[in-house]
Amino acid sequence: MTYIIIGAVVLLSIILSLITYHSGRAAGLQEGREDERKKLDVASLREVLARDQEIQGFHARVDRLNELNSRYLSFMFKIPTTVQRLNSTMKFEEIISSIVDLVKDVVPTNLVEVYMLDPNNILRRVLLRGENRKEESSYAMGEGLIGQAGQDRIIRFNGRFNRANTGGKDAVQADSRIWMATPIIFKERLLGVIGIGPIDPTGNESNLMKMIADIAAVTLVNNAMLGEAKHKANTDSLTGLNNRNYFFQMVQTSVEKAIREGTPISIFLFDIDNFKHYNDTNGHDAGDKLLIELSRLVTEITRKSAVFARYGGEEFIVMLPGISKEDALIYANRVREQISSHPFLHREKQPLGCVSVSGGVASFPTDGDSVYKVIQLADASLYQSKAEGRNRVLLHKPYYFSDQDKGVDEVTPEPSSSLNNNIV
Repeated sequence: MTYIIIGAVVLLSIILSLITYHSGRAAGLQEGREDERKKLDVASLREVLARDQEIQGFHARVDRLNELNSRYLSFMFKIPTTVQRLNSTMKFEEIISSIVDLVKDVVPTNLVEVYMLDPNNILRRVLLRGENRKEESSYAMGEGLIGQAGQDRIIRFNGRFNRANTGGKDAVQADSRIWMATPIIFKERLLGVIGIGPIDPTGNESNLMKMIADIAAVTLVNNAMLGEAKHKANTDSLTGLNNRNYFFQMVQTSVEKAIREGTPISIFLFDIDNFKHYNDTNGHDAGDKLLIELSRLVTEITRKSAVFARYGGEEFIVMLPGISKEDALIYANRVREQISSHPFLHREKQPLGCVSVSGGVASFPTDGDSVYKVIQLADASLYQSKAEGRNRVLLHKPYYFSDQDKGVDEVTPEPSSSLNNNIV
């Protein structure tokens, strides 16, 4: 009986041990599975977070690509209009301003500077309207990033190593404001350099800036050629003075200003006395040299606000905006005296023993209600000067009915067919 009880106890112990073992093992397995599940959950969460960040980065790149695409499309659509606008203006400052705007349309930077090459081989910054003179800057060839781009005639980057662009040399660490410098070249001729500030590069900046620089080059050359053509159209080929065409262009502008401000415009018309005699005696080459030298002499003593032009042959005209006819007469006599005392070649062969001029002065609106009429009146006074012996300038005097009683008649020549009767 005792043995039976002991055996039962032992058996029960074994059973309890087995139950405890299996329970512990099951609990351990359960705990292990729980830890494994937690580890899997953490890994999954990390993977989800990583994928979420990757997706966000992808969306950011897509947004940036969309932004760049919109910027580039806008740029491409603007090119025809911009080129047309650039080539239709004759103002250099407007061209530079349009180039700056074009760069900012395609490159996200707040700094765009244009440097033009001057006759001294210096790259000087072009200041736009509203910019302070203190912002002026210049670079010699090879100096700084701008100078390096101009000298090497290739795109240069600040703080970048680019063997393809720099021939194996480190990019210049010069002006921290300038991140990239692009030369403006037309048929191997350097015109200037475009500098831009720091940006978030996309890899397309070189091609885009090269395209803009090419547009700028063609536009600047066309502008220079058109300006030269316009200058030739408005300039007398012999003396280099303004010609009649330019004179009447300026008349319109000056008259509008005079009417608006209530100021006068005086006209001084003169020609060289006995010029045919000078030509016949000394030859036409000598006559041409006289015209050139006399033009230079009068230019030196004429204020810049005046318009001095060769009116035709040996005849010259000066428009003096804002000057009364009395003050214009003082100026005219000064011109006459300077000419008569100047040691022109062959002066002693002239009938008066010197090269002299005769002229007339009249004023708008005092003497006439149009500049055309004022020129006629000045011409009449010029003829009167010649009739009274030459080498003199007469002031137009208004015609009064009482002058008929004194036997004084005003000489008024027939209008020249080449004069513009529509000039105000």
